[in-house]
Amino acid sequence: MKLTQSCDKTKLFRKEDLNLEPVNGMKTIGLVNTSFSEELGAGIGVFEDCSIPWHITYDEVIYILEGHFTLRVGDKVFEADPGDVLWIPRDTKIVYEAQERVTFFYSVLPAGNAPSTAKRIDYAAKTELNKV
Repeated sequence: MKLTQSCDKTKLFRKEDLNLEPVNGMKTIGLVNTSFSEELGAGIGVFEDCSIPWHITYDEVIYILEGHFTLRVGDKVFEADPGDVLWIPRDTKIVYEAQERVTFFYSVLPAGNAPSTAKRIDYAAKTELNKV
């Protein structure tokens, strides 16, 4: 019975169904959000020509899919390219930067602490996609 329930909750998010156009240089879509899990959150992000200071209150992993991404943590600068992975522990003050279009996958824990994954939206349902 547990297996059936887990299968019923499994979701597929299709790239062509997602609006990944950045607004004011950024777009994050918390695909796996608190409507699915209170613990783990994950999504796709696109940054372009932006610099975003942030204080994260969650653990975060970022996997660069395309483009060049810069992360500033204090005096340290981390330059990441496609295939690179960044780990950022909670309670870290950072600056996300992108001079060009960067697409990335991200995962956060706990999901409720990150603005994009705290939203309860089912992006896998096409009817919801038109509202976002």
